[in-house]
Amino acid sequence: MRTFIFIALLILAPMLASLYGFIHDQITFSISEEFFTKFRFKDYDMPHTWHPRAKAGMIGILNAWKTGIPFGIILTVVGRIHHNDKKLMFYTFYTYLLTFFCSFAFSMAAVYMPVAGEMEAIHKTLPTNILDPIAFQRVERINNFGYIGGIIGMLMGIGLHILLYKIDIKKQSGGTSSK
Repeated sequence: MRTFIFIALLILAPMLASLYGFIHDQITFSISEEFFTKFRFKDYDMPHTWHPRAKAGMIGILNAWKTGIPFGIILTVVGRIHHNDKKLMFYTFYTYLLTFFCSFAFSMAAVYMPVAGEMEAIHKTLPTNILDPIAFQRVERINNFGYIGGIIGMLMGIGLHILLYKIDIKKQSGGTSSK
């Protein structure tokens, strides 16, 4: 049973990451369509008949599922410290949610970061014909901060596994402490 739970969690991680990527790119598409239409769409061969939002969602899925693999492997392997199968499953799922929440929180923090002071540098690195360079740069920053938040969330997930393990050990030993 433990092996089945382990494999199921490893499959679940990229699936959750894909869902996150779809939602994330729908939000960023709302902020800057140009980021996708003048930059991202060029890197992907998608049917021209698709609606731009569908393309953006698919790009989110294609980019995010890959990040779910290492996050899932790390968090699930660390989760094996829990001796109870049910705890392995639920605690690891909680760490997945924590990772995605941190990624989302960092992404949303990037929405409110000022970019106007960097306009000279922005114009030098942007693709041509960008009508709203601030929104374009904001979406780039949202993407970068999302990855940073995901890494921090994964590290917090590792810490959560360890904390929950220590709490469970303390409960098993009767809650006594030598201090």
